[in-house]
Amino acid sequence: MKFSLSASLLALAASAVQAQQPQNQTGPFFLHITGKEDKTIDGYAGACHAGAAIEGLCFANGPKPSGDNVNYASFYFNYTGNQDVDGAEVGFVSWNLQLAPGSDPAVVPSPMSFTYSITSNVAQPMFGPGNSQQSVGFDKDGKMFVFGSMDDATFEPDNRPHNPYQPKAYYNWFVCWQYVGSYYYHAVGWATTLPPHNPTCQAVDITQVMI
Repeated sequence: MKFSLSASLLALAASAVQAQQPQNQTGPFFLHITGKEDKTIDGYAGACHAGAAIEGLCFANGPKPSGDNVNYASFYFNYTGNQDVDGAEVGFVSWNLQLAPGSDPAVVPSPMSFTYSITSNVAQPMFGPGNSQQSVGFDKDGKMFVFGSMDDATFEPDNRPHNPYQPKAYYNWFVCWQYVGSYYYHAVGWATTLPPHNPTCQAVDITQVMI
């Protein structure tokens, strides 16, 4: 798969509100995707067109991106240094939307957020200028996690939990055949509960690989 972006939509991003920049940024890096159970899954994530200046996070099996695909597969981690989980910084991942040559600015940072469907427990990572920011981090092994602070799985009637807010790293990543915007892609998904509702989903790890 070649990750692509409709050139006719680039001008729409030039006037978009840019995400507030945090104090620290690392990258660029690739997102290496490997199967937890299906070991034939071994490839990389890349931004793929999902709407007007909006990209999903698609998956392509194979070696590290090269040539024209490098831009679509290059991501950044943004963090303030004020929050961590087990020593791992918490922030958000962004992708740089490149505008037409001669544009000012030349790129527009596009934060990653999740898009949810009421009929599925699989959310889609999406990138767009001005998006809300999904809190994620990378652990000591470089694996990307989603930051969560409350799990209601142990709640009981009339018994209020003493301290339900416990910061924790979650790794519910999958690759699934799914709609991303109005396009049907093999793309990264996040299961809000397990197992995922979508029967095509396969569990994966997503690991940061510096370029």
